[in-house]
Amino acid sequence: MDINFFAELVDEYGYFAMFIFNWILLFGVPIPNEIAAAFSGVLTELSYFNPVYAFLSAYLGLISSNTFAYFIGRVFGSRLIRRLNKTQMKNALARFDVFLEKRGHWAISFSFFLPGIRWAMPYVIGAERFPFSRYVMYAYPAGSIWMLIYFNLGRTFPYAYESILKNLEGFFVALSILILLIFVIRYFYQTKTARK
Repeated sequence: MDINFFAELVDEYGYFAMFIFNWILLFGVPIPNEIAAAFSGVLTELSYFNPVYAFLSAYLGLISSNTFAYFIGRVFGSRLIRRLNKTQMKNALARFDVFLEKRGHWAISFSFFLPGIRWAMPYVIGAERFPFSRYVMYAYPAGSIWMLIYFNLGRTFPYAYESILKNLEGFFVALSILILLIFVIRYFYQTKTARK
């Protein structure tokens, strides 16, 4: 999808388009969230947009899409969880519940900085019936920090932000894969130990 299309939308609809641009990424639009956040910052440097209003529009788009994903997980994910509890995944789900109780808040906050996991975490948290108030407490501040970083990256480097983001994206994808591998290895190790 061409980023110029969004530039035209923002020219026509202003801050509302920045909100929508950051909100629709929830539905799998093939543009990374980082580009959307940075692009809102770029527009404040190259156009007449107020940085505070632009940031708030982009941030509200991000957190409202995450909140929407949380409630989709809460409404529809419980059926999937019930089905999975009737399979061999039951023990893994029980361990994940314990993990959420102990370290769920850090997982929610940290997930904003990991591509792919950021998109999936609200669904999973909702499906696991993690309390919404606690979700908000950890997701919204982490989302604001994440948005602030990428928004300011776009403002500081309006002509080079895409190449910077490509390098950052590679690093964060590698970090996400490493974290997932650690969890998978730990899961298999604990399963093997439990069988003994």
